Amino acid sequence: MGQVLVEKILPSLTKMEWPITPVATELGRKTYEIGLDKADEYKHDAKVLASALRTFQTGDSRPYAFAGVAYVLVLAARENDGSYAEIGLSSALDWLEKAQEMAPDINDINMIEAFIYVYSGRYADARLVLDYLESARPNDYHLHRAEIAFWQVQGMLEESVAWYEKAGNAAETVPQKLRLRSGLGDCYLAMEQYEKAVGIYQEAVHFSKENPWLWHYLSLAHWNLEEDEEAARCNKHALNLDPDFAEAKKLEAMLKERMEVGGLKNRLFGR
Repeated sequence: MGQVLVEKILPSLTKMEWPITPVATELGRKTYEIGLDKADEYKHDAKVLASALRTFQTGDSRPYAFAGVAYVLVLAARENDGSYAEIGLSSALDWLEKAQEMAPDINDINMIEAFIYVYSGRYADARLVLDYLESARPNDYHLHRAEIAFWQVQGMLEESVAWYEKAGNAAETVPQKLRLRSGLGDCYLAMEQYEKAVGIYQEAVHFSKENPWLWHYLSLAHWNLEEDEEAARCNKHALNLDPDFAEAKKLEAMLKERMEVGGLKNRLFGR
């Protein structure tokens, strides 16, 4: 999905009107923060990224707006298998460099470079950027999230969990904290720590009951633990919230097949 989505986004960027002020402004910074938070809500719905782009347009600072475009392209570049489309990352770097030419010393902008390097597999470069930026701002929410990406992509669970905690302490809003908890569940799920994933997702859905993705991931965690009844219950929640949820429909079919096979075995062997 990543490459296809990026290829749809790129032509529209040249047609959009961007702020003309070539310096960083306070209004531009505030608008940028709002846009980043909107972009972070992205899962698979391109409308979320479109909304973030429109937000970046409303600021009065071109460097912040261009950095926002770079961030959107990084998120859009993610493929379904967790890899990142090269066209998305290279385009993100192009837009980021335009922002840096106008405003070279702003951590809120430069932190995007770390994400690009991480997802490009350039871990040494990412480490240099993170160490440099953190020396100036050691308790920065966005830098902590970049640290999460740095360790999580490399499969380092203990370090990832530690940075999730630090990011949570640095987060300034409830939505940021909730996204981090959901992200920690995703981390546990990806690293096959299914019982821990269940605990985190159960906590997350308590605060966000209308989020079909949380119910889906909770269902997946139960599925991997072979807790089929709980998996089916959570899957039903996901599909009630979004009847066209393709991933949930696929899991529903898998659950049905496994539960039918299990029921047949029980009948055959008198269980």
